[in-house]
Amino acid sequence: MKYSVASLSFGACFLVLLLSQSFAASGQTFVNGGAGKEPAALKAGVNFVWLSENDSQGMMFSNSFSHYVGKRLSVGLNLGLLSAKRYDDAKQIYTVQNTFYMGSLEAAFDVMQGETVSFRLGAGPSARHRAEVNSDPEGQGTQDGSVTHIKTSDVGFHGFFENDFNILRNGVAGGRVSYFHYTEGTPILSIGLHLGFKF
Repeated sequence: MKYSVASLSFGACFLVLLLSQSFAASGQTFVNGGAGKEPAALKAGVNFVWLSENDSQGMMFSNSFSHYVGKRLSVGLNLGLLSAKRYDDAKQIYTVQNTFYMGSLEAAFDVMQGETVSFRLGAGPSARHRAEVNSDPEGQGTQDGSVTHIKTSDVGFHGFFENDFNILRNGVAGGRVSYFHYTEGTPILSIGLHLGFKF
């Protein structure tokens, strides 16, 4: 169910991208932002994630909004849903199951701007609510047989670099690598792709 909701949001972003082309084709003029481009962008992304402490892998679906406040500087908001698991072949069970609801504020700087490609570095504060089932929780959560249920929230920071390719008239697609570190719980490394539009 979690995957289907995220997939719908990704599909909705793609539909809005297509609809934006018809408005752009009608000769509508936008206010320029950084590097002569539209000042705001809305993107949907899908990412492979690796959680180092639990040695678990999974997927994260995210939606982000960013807006240029200068020629190269932008600020934004990123919301995500992460699901990851670790399967123990010997025990024949999932010894770790993670579900994270994540939100981050971002500030990014374009280190390269071109007509069709841009590359930026960014960072900002991050928060998450995590629901975990863990067979080795190190004194956290509520015990349930051989596993422990953990429900808590953490704060931390994240850093990322990403690139954008302009597609069609107002579309954008690219890749992103992010690292999240929190005061408690496992850090996250994510690598993924995004698709969206500028306005």
